Amino acid sequence: MYLEPIRKRRAPEDDPSLGLRIGMLAAVAIILFSVLGFRLWFLQILSGDHYVTMANDNRLREVSLEAPRGVIYDKTGKKALVDNRPSLSVGILPMDLQAEDEVIPRLSAVLQMPESEIRAKLKTAKKDPYLVSTIKEDVPEDTVVAYLKEHSLEFPGVRIEKSYLRSYPRKEFATHVLGYVGEVSEADLDTERFHGLKAGEKVGKDGVEYTYDHYLRGTPGERKVEVDAAGRPKKVLEELSPLPGNNLVLTIDSNLQDAAERAITDGIKRARASDFPKAAAGSIVVIDPNTGEILAMASAPDYDLNVWVGGIKAADYRALTAEDPQRPNPLFNRAIKGQYPAGSTFKPFVAATALHEDLIDWTKVFFDPGTFKVGQQVWKCWATDGHGEVNLVEALMESCDTYFYNLGKMLYDQKGPVLQEGVKAFGFGETAGIDLPGEKAGRVPSATWKKEYYKTDIDRLWKTGDDINLAIGQGDLLVTPLQLAVASAAIANGGDVLVPRVALRVTDASGNTLKEFETETRRHLDFQQEDLDSIRRGLGYVTSNRDGTAYGAFKGFPVSVAGKTGTAQKIPDDDYAWFMGYAPADAPQILVVALVEQGGHGSSVAAPMVRRVMEAYFNVKPSDGSEPIKVTE
Repeated sequence: MYLEPIRKRRAPEDDPSLGLRIGMLAAVAIILFSVLGFRLWFLQILSGDHYVTMANDNRLREVSLEAPRGVIYDKTGKKALVDNRPSLSVGILPMDLQAEDEVIPRLSAVLQMPESEIRAKLKTAKKDPYLVSTIKEDVPEDTVVAYLKEHSLEFPGVRIEKSYLRSYPRKEFATHVLGYVGEVSEADLDTERFHGLKAGEKVGKDGVEYTYDHYLRGTPGERKVEVDAAGRPKKVLEELSPLPGNNLVLTIDSNLQDAAERAITDGIKRARASDFPKAAAGSIVVIDPNTGEILAMASAPDYDLNVWVGGIKAADYRALTAEDPQRPNPLFNRAIKGQYPAGSTFKPFVAATALHEDLIDWTKVFFDPGTFKVGQQVWKCWATDGHGEVNLVEALMESCDTYFYNLGKMLYDQKGPVLQEGVKAFGFGETAGIDLPGEKAGRVPSATWKKEYYKTDIDRLWKTGDDINLAIGQGDLLVTPLQLAVASAAIANGGDVLVPRVALRVTDASGNTLKEFETETRRHLDFQQEDLDSIRRGLGYVTSNRDGTAYGAFKGFPVSVAGKTGTAQKIPDDDYAWFMGYAPADAPQILVVALVEQGGHGSSVAAPMVRRVMEAYFNVKPSDGSEPIKVTE
């Protein structure tokens, strides 16, 4: 049997691997403590300010303070057409909103507005959770505000804010000129005009509120508030006051605006009394023919701008946009957006074109038997028995259709679109450039246009009859009341096609002028003085000669008036009533264009409307309107 010798055990301190392991553990411990120490040093020393700021952000809130918009005045600079009034609004700060599904139903009940509407606004607000987003404006202090403050713990994130709302002292007054204000939309924020704004801010949506928003909109202030853990305000730490917007002075004359709006109402009543029951809408444009300043602009029907204050109710919006033949769309500004056949108010521009082309002079006579025939097609004059032999002055005075049928045929026989180019020089077929949104360009039909517009070969041909119809303001021609006013002003002032405007100047809160808007001329028309005089003479006889188509409407008026009647056909509608007039005839200060849709005759409906406005301008005692007016054209 072989026995192994007994092995001796080493003492632990003599084991070399143990020392190695202890060394490694010590090294790891040193590294860990070094990392931890470095991290503590980084957080406390290097990043200390950053985390102090974050902590402050958790207890501080920056609240945007709404700035009041500038006031809008009439041309005197004293009568406020749009002002501001303070109010209270309810908003939500998304970062402080807790238990959303419980708070929203409660808030819906208190504000009496649909949950869906609140949630829609909250969805937009969450894009900037640090900003208070308005949910409802103009809330009553003694009920809603008092309740929300008393039960603030039930409405975390809900805020009561001071705000400014637009105030319209005159209600239904210059509605389409002034426009309205609303919250900037997401689509607006993507535009250059409203770049840099935040959701919830108020901007102009129509009228001068829109065009001059950058002047009227003030600069918001800021308040820094300390809040507790629940987000409730504790104290104000810092406040930067908002800066109010600048004021805007318009060219609008309040007295003339009143007269224009009353005149449309009277004109519609007169039309209905004359067996035109569909008459329900109209427009008046009053312009200074020497400067392009719009002294009044009315479109009927209109509405009370206060419906937009605090956000328009769904029921009110439905009422405004409902289709009703007896009350056409009141949101539609017929003065700059309504496009109509011009009827005989177009004849002076056709005459000017024919004179310019040396096709006639004022003494040129055409015989009017009551009809005009080309080939197998026959056109009728409004006077069924005709006017006999007439020259240009008499043709304008009596609005002889046959005379202008002859001009249409002569212009058609020229090489190229002579008639079209002639009337376009007055501004037809293009926007006039007024400082209001949404202006339409109208239409001057031509061979090129017709070829592009119509589909069948026969309809695409430009025929003799197209120029003949155009020569009396019919066919495919479309004009706006503003275009007619600007074009007529060029005759009244001697050839300047002006850019119309409603802004006069911008002022600061102290009334100091910051910007003055000046007269702008788009182009100048070179009239032969004899040609211009003949057109003006014919327009003057329209109101002053017994054979003039508007003699009855202006009989006894103490100031000389030049003008032109128009009765435009728009099948299947009833005829549209037009009148253009300026005064004094030899040194014009004011020019007025009036229109009543489906109102019948310019002589008996639209001409009296223009007289009403001129009575206000010249301080003439109004006629009682009892004397019947002979219907001509």
